[in-house]
Amino acid sequence: MRNFGYDDIDVAVRFGSGRYPGLAAHRLFDNVIIPVCSPRLLAEGPPLGQPRDLLNHTLVHIEWSQQGVTWPNWRMWMAAAGVEDFDDERCVLFKDSSHVVQAAIDGNVVALADFAMVAGDLSDGRLVRPFALGIKVPAEFAYHLVYPAEQTGDPRISAFRAWILEEAAGAEVI
Repeated sequence: MRNFGYDDIDVAVRFGSGRYPGLAAHRLFDNVIIPVCSPRLLAEGPPLGQPRDLLNHTLVHIEWSQQGVTWPNWRMWMAAAGVEDFDDERCVLFKDSSHVVQAAIDGNVVALADFAMVAGDLSDGRLVRPFALGIKVPAEFAYHLVYPAEQTGDPRISAFRAWILEEAAGAEVI
């Protein structure tokens, strides 16, 4: 987490509850967690025609819990997809979302990833969505634009805030 008092930054985007002492926070968008993999894995790996086919693949996700909320994982996704007998013992867990995404891009796994984090990789063709089903992260957690509360009147921050809020309002967040 960046420190506005020490770092040379004016604004940041943070994931969390939006309650940050001394900071103004504006909700940008919610999170949806989706399965992704490399196009190569989809083309050359075991078939992925239905959710149960995921049992033939290495599945990765992050392990994260905070304030009584657990980040969606494969057990949750499989339950939502109707796969009742899923055993998550074979899942590979990471602490960092970027490692999950990189493992999927590298081509050997199917990952659960934050749509907002992988939207560019999906658009650029580095990742594909084998299934449309996504799981929403609990509403109390989202991406927020944050900046020191005493800087609210700064015209540069006001202009940036107006622009990013407009962009976020028009962004596709499935």
